[in-house]
Amino acid sequence: MLVRGLNGGAASLSGCVLLVAGVAVSVTGFGGGHALVFFASAAITGAGFGLCFMGSTSTVTAATKAEGDASIVSGFFAIAYIAVSMPIVVLGVVEPWLGLQAAFSWFGLLVALFALAAGAIAVRTR
Repeated sequence: MLVRGLNGGAASLSGCVLLVAGVAVSVTGFGGGHALVFFASAAITGAGFGLCFMGSTSTVTAATKAEGDASIVSGFFAIAYIAVSMPIVVLGVVEPWLGLQAAFSWFGLLVALFALAAGAIAVRTR
């Protein structure tokens, strides 16, 4: 309710910043064995993900209204589901070879890089 007035681009950009910060703190907390830091970072990461999702959903909904094609929304949700679930599956596959700490660190780095790229796209399209 605090961010209801944000437009799609602003929500996406804010979410990307929070997502990168949350993942960085999460990897640090996980690596250092600090449970409180790790769980606090989950709240930051969740807020960032929520803002990113809110912003992208808002953008897709606006495009759907302009195009008049509701199939855009269903395609968006299908792609979003794959984008959320596949990295976790890959993390589970590589963990036996890399170890939990290394796999989680690489996962965090990749999430942060993708979030930075998405944030750059959000800035360019404003």
